[in-house]
Amino acid sequence: MSISKAQAEALAEGFLDTLGSTKDTFRPKNLYTELFLLVGELIEQAQDNLNDADLVDTGNGSESIVADEPIKNGGVLSVDVLMNFYLQFHNKGVKGTRSGSSRAGYSFKNEIVSRKMYKAINDWIKRSGISTRTVKKYKGYGKHETRRKQIAEYDKTYAVARAIKMRGIKDTGFLDKAITSMQAKIEDRLGVALIADIQDGLS
Repeated sequence: MSISKAQAEALAEGFLDTLGSTKDTFRPKNLYTELFLLVGELIEQAQDNLNDADLVDTGNGSESIVADEPIKNGGVLSVDVLMNFYLQFHNKGVKGTRSGSSRAGYSFKNEIVSRKMYKAINDWIKRSGISTRTVKKYKGYGKHETRRKQIAEYDKTYAVARAIKMRGIKDTGFLDKAITSMQAKIEDRLGVALIADIQDGLS
């Protein structure tokens, strides 16, 4: 979600317009522009980290990482970063019933595969084009072959889901790493932007 300087300036100007202003109102356009640029860079870094991680599948996970509308409460401007709920488990990890670990204390309590988890794994298998090799491949499956194929696909999906519950979900730290890499930039760049706004206000 990297955005250009022009886009960030437009966002900042639009947000300032919603707040209203008077002749003597301080308008920190440079500060807000830099904030929006930093949020875009944070999201892009998190997306890259997630896509580079050695995951079984994230579906549309990286695309779900987006910035919410900016909110000003008192003297504080905030922009929330939103993402699919399950990505927090990829960020911190989930301990399996037999192995694995989690930096947030997440863990699978049993090896029962829920319908929701089964469907998610099955959808991933279909997206990935993984085939069931235990069934002959030829046109016009008979009833017996079709039934065998359905059972084989069920067994495969269930086996993958149960393996995840036993081994857990890998801790990638994709979001934490992005935040850490941005922290060094935030103070310096926002400080420079604020000085520019003060100079503009005095001129």
